[in-house]
Amino acid sequence: MYRDEGKAVSHTSKARPELYTPGSFADVNLSDYHIPKTTSILIVGPKGAGKSSLVNRITRVVQDEEFAPARAQESYGMPSNGGTFFLQEYMIPRGSSASFCLCDTRGLSQISSSDSTTMIEQWIKKGVHHGEPVIWTSDDSDLKDRLIRDGCTGCEIRKVNSIIFVVNAVEMMESESSYAHMVSTAFNSPLLSFKDDKPAVVITHGDLLSREERARVQVLVGELLGIPPDKQIFDIPGSTDSRDAATTLTVCNLLRHCLEHADKNLRFCPKRNFTISKVEGGDKNRTRMTMFSVALTLFLALAIIWFIHEHGGQNVAHEARHELHVFQSPRLYNLTHEVLPKLSSSVQNSESETEDVPNGEPSIDWRTARRLWFDEGKVAKAEGEPSFDWRTTRRLWYVE
Repeated sequence: MYRDEGKAVSHTSKARPELYTPGSFADVNLSDYHIPKTTSILIVGPKGAGKSSLVNRITRVVQDEEFAPARAQESYGMPSNGGTFFLQEYMIPRGSSASFCLCDTRGLSQISSSDSTTMIEQWIKKGVHHGEPVIWTSDDSDLKDRLIRDGCTGCEIRKVNSIIFVVNAVEMMESESSYAHMVSTAFNSPLLSFKDDKPAVVITHGDLLSREERARVQVLVGELLGIPPDKQIFDIPGSTDSRDAATTLTVCNLLRHCLEHADKNLRFCPKRNFTISKVEGGDKNRTRMTMFSVALTLFLALAIIWFIHEHGGQNVAHEARHELHVFQSPRLYNLTHEVLPKLSSSVQNSESETEDVPNGEPSIDWRTARRLWFDEGKVAKAEGEPSFDWRTTRRLWYVE
């Protein structure tokens, strides 16, 4: 069953392409796939093959308007007199609710096959957008300047989901092997294939040939390109005046074939399955893992710095307080203790005899220490003034 609309809507959308929605032909769990807003069908082929005429034919069939005005500019006369130079995007049906679009392109270069290969590679890998100029190296400078000047670059870029390859039946019958070789080389390019699915082929201008010649061309193209003529080659006359039921049915079958293969090759992107990183999206996953590793490393570094700052700072403060308690300066001691009254000289002598001073310890020149501790100029000025009993202070320093 396709989606949740049921089999009835699914079968109706197959018969009526205008009811198609992206992913409606996919028999898979759509939550694991990337569903485009609009399915893009790229139309490629040699110059004068009838790509723009095919766009107009499809538009009239889908909209069921036989006399609807042409949307794509068609060429008339010699192919060298004009043609499509910019990639044109046609929404079907018209309006914001378009479910798929046709991308009309410039004819493949018949002078340099590398130009065609390079442009096709750009469309398949980078996507297409409306108004994109198609420039060949063989174009003259004036044409290149005009294409660059008039090109549009602000439109939405769409990924190519399916391809229609257009071939002129008359050219296949009348021209030399060069045309057939160009068609075969371009068609068999790996860039035009989605996995194992090759593009659908449309043979145009068959109304200019007899019925036997049209059948012979269809078989010839099938053998040349290696695809089944009855399943993957669609004979659609180039003239838009042909409104027979057979042509309308062929157009519907062509669209159904392209849309089914577009939904068949949806891009797989599971949301929770990370085991597919090697198959698809590996670069993005590796970038995310690298960013996560860097963030984790920074977090651990900050945590270590915080730990050292908190616990290391407390240890340093504790050691500082311990040193301050053991080696208190005379000035701090005098500020935090009351000064004892000065004793008489006899008492001082008696106390000095009984003073418990550690033996073997070096004596301290308190006058010099006082000069170094305080400002030397202020100490010299205060020499004549009454001072503290430094002997008593020394005794209290060591005894306590």
